[in-house]
Amino acid sequence: MNYIKIFLFIFLTVFPIFGMAEGEDKDQNTVRAEQMFAFLLQDQADSLYENLSEKVKPMVQKQQFKGLLKQIEPQMGAYQKHGPWEVQEMMGQKCYVSMVQFEKAELGAVVVFDEHLKMLGIQLVPANAVKKE
Repeated sequence: MNYIKIFLFIFLTVFPIFGMAEGEDKDQNTVRAEQMFAFLLQDQADSLYENLSEKVKPMVQKQQFKGLLKQIEPQMGAYQKHGPWEVQEMMGQKCYVSMVQFEKAELGAVVVFDEHLKMLGIQLVPANAVKKE
């Protein structure tokens, strides 16, 4: 199947994490990646925009977040499910990846955080770009 490259960059920040202990086994960024992806799935443009980094807010308008999944459904079909979040290193950056199943194809969701625990972005990419065999 010929995948159509879809890149949706959304630069976000995330909710603060309360009580995050140093040395904690569970990587809190996976929880945060799931939370931001849930906003995307639920078409919560206001919540996405509210979580934008102050550095990128001037570059993004709230309307850009509205209906993002609806824009790709004509090509990929309806969202079905997504898998667990895995940590991958891409170009020296720690990324959080989940495989997303649509009716017609699979894409990879990639979420990136900076060193200050702020979300740099969320992106849907062709599955073969991030899928581990």
